[in-house]
Amino acid sequence: MKHQTNINDIELVINRNRLCLFYVKAPDCGVCNVMFSKVGSLTEDYPQLVSFYTDITEEPLIASRFLIYSAPTVLLILDGKEVYRSSQFIDLKELERKIGQLIQFCDL
Repeated sequence: MKHQTNINDIELVINRNRLCLFYVKAPDCGVCNVMFSKVGSLTEDYPQLVSFYTDITEEPLIASRFLIYSAPTVLLILDGKEVYRSSQFIDLKELERKIGQLIQFCDL
């Protein structure tokens, strides 16, 4: 997963790619770090998926732009629109199923 720290760069990645996974974590968050490695491993199986992450404290505008109130948060974004969100307790099986469905649906 690529690290993004600027809201403009994040918007650019989303606009240039059909399917994105955006992971948002917080500093000193144990759950965020554990889930980050697990979500990162999961995304390696899907080369069609552009994945990136940020630390919510690096750019406060991210929280307001994406309506993120807690960490960790995972967003799946298809054609610039949020199609899936999971916060705090991320169900990896559900996330993987949703990624698979989107890839199959969009013929990626």
